[in-house]
Amino acid sequence: MQTGGDTSGTTTIEFVYDPTPEDYRTAFWRFHFATWPGRGSLVTGPVVGLGLGSLICWLRGFSPTATAFVLVSVTLSLCVITPRVGARKAREQYEDMEAYGTCRTTVAEDGLTTTGGELSSTLEWRVFPRYFETDTLFVITTKRTGIFFALPKRGAQDPADVDRVRAVLDRNLTRL
Repeated sequence: MQTGGDTSGTTTIEFVYDPTPEDYRTAFWRFHFATWPGRGSLVTGPVVGLGLGSLICWLRGFSPTATAFVLVSVTLSLCVITPRVGARKAREQYEDMEAYGTCRTTVAEDGLTTTGGELSSTLEWRVFPRYFETDTLFVITTKRTGIFFALPKRGAQDPADVDRVRAVLDRNLTRL
């Protein structure tokens, strides 16, 4: 929608929605299993663990059996721990958004602003430079921290707003 009384031609698009845990679970799993940065973050822990485990076993002179046991234990532990830590991050991000109650998010060329209750926050595109899309969400992410913002498509005030938000994101962010 065109902002009321704005003569500069700046377009803002408003989404109104209640965030859900499912939004953030979906964003987390889609990021980690369908994007290269996400896959890399899942693999990093086990690979580093294997490298350190191998080095320690070699330095200590462990037998091949003991080395195999250590490496399998480290790999299994990290394969279980890494997704759990990420899922906890997703839960924490949802809890941060839950405090807003019903969110009113305005998307513009310079970033997005979310308000709800007595809270308000603004994200500049330079802070969250990448995004990806699912059937139900636009997910805006940071480069290194794994923090993301989920914008549910169900919040669009007009079905055409989904395409307009996609166009703004494509102009300002890198699509994963």
